[in-house]
Amino acid sequence: MKHLRLRHFLLLVLTLLSAQVAWSQGATTSAMNGVITDKAGAGLPGATVIAVHTPTNTQYVAPTNSEGRFNIQNMRVGGPYTVRVTFIGYKEAARDGIFLTLGQNLRLDINLNEATTELAGVTVQGQSSTVINASRTGAETTISREQIQRLPTLSRSLNDFTRLTPQANGGGSSSIGGSNNRYNNITIDGAVNNDVFGLAGSGTPGGQASTTPIALDAIQEIQVVVAPYDVTLGNFTGGGVNAVTRSGTNDVSASIYGFGRNQNSVGKSVTEPRTKADEFYNYQTGFRVGGALVKDKVFFFLNGEIARNSTPLSFEPGSSTSRIRVATLDSIANTARNVYGYEVGDYGVINRKTESNKIFARLDFNLNANNQLTVRHNFVDAFDDNITRTSTQMRFGNNAYKFSNQTNSSVIELNSRLSSFSNKLLLSYSRIRDTRETPTALFPTFEINASGNRYTFGTERSSGANELDQDIIEVTDNLTRAIGKHTLTLGTHNEFFKFRNLFINNGPGYYQFNSLANFYNGVANNFQAAYATADNGEASFKAAQLGVYLQDQFSPIENLRLTAGVRLDVPVFFDKPQYNKNVAEQTAFSKFGSINTQNVPNGQLLFAPRLGFNWDVNNDAKVQLRGGTGIFTGRVPFVWISNSYTNSGLIQGSVNVSNPKNPNGGRAVLTDISQFPTYYSSGAATTTQINVLSDDFKLPQVWRSNLAVDFRLPGDIVATLEGIYSKTMNDIYYQDINLKDPVGRLAGPDQRPIYGNSTATRLVDSRFTNVYLLSNTSKGYRYNATAQLQKNFKNGLNTMVAYTYGMAKEVNSGASSTADSNFGFNQIVADPNNPELGFSRNDQRHRILATGGYTARYGGEKFATGLSLVYEGLSGQPITYVYNSDLNFDRGGGTRSGNDLIYIPRDVRDTKEIILVASEGRTVAEVQNQLDAFIENDPYLRSHRGQYAERFAARMPWTHQFDVRLTQDFNFMAGGKKNTLQLTFDVINVGNLINNDWGRQYSLSNNASEILRVANIATLAPNVQPTFTFPASFAVNNRSYDIAPFASRWQGQLGVRYIFN
Repeated sequence: MKHLRLRHFLLLVLTLLSAQVAWSQGATTSAMNGVITDKAGAGLPGATVIAVHTPTNTQYVAPTNSEGRFNIQNMRVGGPYTVRVTFIGYKEAARDGIFLTLGQNLRLDINLNEATTELAGVTVQGQSSTVINASRTGAETTISREQIQRLPTLSRSLNDFTRLTPQANGGGSSSIGGSNNRYNNITIDGAVNNDVFGLAGSGTPGGQASTTPIALDAIQEIQVVVAPYDVTLGNFTGGGVNAVTRSGTNDVSASIYGFGRNQNSVGKSVTEPRTKADEFYNYQTGFRVGGALVKDKVFFFLNGEIARNSTPLSFEPGSSTSRIRVATLDSIANTARNVYGYEVGDYGVINRKTESNKIFARLDFNLNANNQLTVRHNFVDAFDDNITRTSTQMRFGNNAYKFSNQTNSSVIELNSRLSSFSNKLLLSYSRIRDTRETPTALFPTFEINASGNRYTFGTERSSGANELDQDIIEVTDNLTRAIGKHTLTLGTHNEFFKFRNLFINNGPGYYQFNSLANFYNGVANNFQAAYATADNGEASFKAAQLGVYLQDQFSPIENLRLTAGVRLDVPVFFDKPQYNKNVAEQTAFSKFGSINTQNVPNGQLLFAPRLGFNWDVNNDAKVQLRGGTGIFTGRVPFVWISNSYTNSGLIQGSVNVSNPKNPNGGRAVLTDISQFPTYYSSGAATTTQINVLSDDFKLPQVWRSNLAVDFRLPGDIVATLEGIYSKTMNDIYYQDINLKDPVGRLAGPDQRPIYGNSTATRLVDSRFTNVYLLSNTSKGYRYNATAQLQKNFKNGLNTMVAYTYGMAKEVNSGASSTADSNFGFNQIVADPNNPELGFSRNDQRHRILATGGYTARYGGEKFATGLSLVYEGLSGQPITYVYNSDLNFDRGGGTRSGNDLIYIPRDVRDTKEIILVASEGRTVAEVQNQLDAFIENDPYLRSHRGQYAERFAARMPWTHQFDVRLTQDFNFMAGGKKNTLQLTFDVINVGNLINNDWGRQYSLSNNASEILRVANIATLAPNVQPTFTFPASFAVNNRSYDIAPFASRWQGQLGVRYIFN
């Protein structure tokens, strides 16, 4: 039945693709509609409306219908536009100075005077608000070209401007509305520009190479939508981000520019002893040029940019910001050299280098009065020498890897008009190649956990075999027709994917040691390795996400616009993972459903009805009520699906040994990778990790509703009150179905279940290490409430202040790319296969955002001085408190930590509450005093004594950051044209420039703090009370998070730009 429905759906898509179709205002264009009336208010049928995009002389002509209505679709973003209306027997009317924002459908009603009336033709200066306009229903933010040019930015990235959305999490995060950033949809010129595989934190191609997907100088405008009820917008349950690129005009315009900073434009460290930044450089330089190849007909735009960055790592060992001692590093390096013959690499000052090269080219053709064609290409080539540190986590130099990315993206867009129909066809192709290189020959990863610190050397465990090829084709093809008061849209949006993913996690081998002494003696507590058994260990598959939608936008009365539509999305997988008979026939798994390694979400019909409204209450654009409700379907990160192809048990094998023993005696640490499958006497070579999808797994979906009211106050200030609520319908849910039931409970106040500490007692089927099942849950919700004031100045700069209160709860934050990590780092108290609803890692409780600016022009317009400001205040990132060991053996025991939430003792000196042991030269009483002081210093821990810590419920301190840009323009005439020499100086975190205690930022690896370590892990069993140590490193400042040593300083960037026309 499912296959029959899928065939019918594919037939519908093909029918739409064969038609002459397009869509309404869309993701790359704008629109205009209205009513032409006589002085009595009656509609004038047959009037001619001509809208002219002045810079290109592109004309859009539309006659009015029998009710006097006109509707013009697929118009260029920006302006200015001049609109002329003519009708026999009436004076011509004109409106000038109209600018259209991305996705806007401007309502423009014009009244004509009879020709016999003694009046000249009417010319009106047009103004339009991006907030109070009939096309707006849900929460959205538009960032204009003027804002991009005037507001401060260091990285010159999309994230520096999407943060201007009140519902964004801010603080450098790309999360919107408390959602996982992987659930955003990012497009450029309407074409998908996501990291659809889901590995980059930025959510864009090349993000792992620390590059932006496109140069900022190529962008005309950015739009962020959170709750759009236009069904043509989809593939997200977080937020939709679309940037439209610049194009040429009849006038040649060009610019060369450079932006840069180094150690002399950065403040001193914020903690004692205060020191200057180590030597570094970071610069971008480029050019842009646009103009007409054929006046009024063919236009071009070209942009090229290079970026170079060499920045020292923070948390230098031995400095005041690090808890790592240089003497310890010397000892580790000597042991690695003398015992294993391995050089660990640098561990002092290390500069991390990144480079990127970008080229963007665009051609626009006015083919005739009814057809416009756009062809553009974007190329990015980048690399990043990836290595990071924290105050407690030390990676030696040879644990780095070089990540390289090359992205090519092409788009063809055809906009056509025929009578009352409008047509848009958009085709795109993206080719993305990601690779990793290691600095030395492959060598096992050594991870040493000691006294709250972590030391890592050897090949980075995910980089020994890691390549990704992505080929993405997109076809968007829709039809819009205006009929009376209705604007009907019928369309289809389809994405086709081809992936090749080579990923052998722990391919070099991965040893864990629970103390420095054990490392020196070669006694590992856990060993993991993976290796290819077929197909070179790589997964290759093809898939598609197909969508069709139907929408009606209509006005039952003049001041009320309704948008009603339904969207249908269907995932299609053309290849399946391999069939593993041993998994399918394991009857013990059957209680979790039909467990088959070939399960993929193929042919699921996902309906998304939506209804939005916009009511101009008094029909005077002073009070606007808007909102809507509907279902939004997202795109699952394909890496989560790819795990099933890689880990079917038939192309990769794995080894997972607790307390590995050398079968020949002596050290149990092996560095010859080729021997891993057969070396250890446990017989682990026959085991493997399995990833499987439930047979009814669905793509992410939420039911989202919002309600807002906008007021135009005196002084042309716009006030907004807006609320958004999202209820989870389908989200991710991970279980390890190879985990047996608990064998008992711990003794003491924390009587959580404990699992078996051996293969026989822990695993259902010893042929597998873990069998991870990915299914869905409907648990979870998130909401935001925003109060906002805005004022648009004539120079185009928006001044705004907003406060947002939000909350996000979910079962799993999906912060990782692998099933092992998404399951293993999902913090729980009791049963990892039945995780509690908890706060999201993306939960942002309070956020204050403000922007403003002023430009003074003087000297007869020869000079201009501008000042702009962005302020962001955040209530602090969430923290989870967990044990630094596998307290209940649900992860295989030992130091595999990260998922056991701590019990917060009422009284640390009461052994019925917690048993602390002497450690690191401290007596029991000293350890008790230090832990008690730590708990008292944390508001969350202090107020939840005697309870289990909740996931991401604690908070780092509030952060406040002011960013400023100073701009100085020198204007002069050259060749009869205005030219400008522009100097800019951006200061990020200017508060720190004023006061060393201001502007501090905070960080914590994975937002999780392992503050208690199980001391008796080797003897822990049912009915045994665990004993703990509290690492002395946490007692230094009584906090687990770090003051970010670089981000807390003020940073300046100088820019020079020459603009000529």
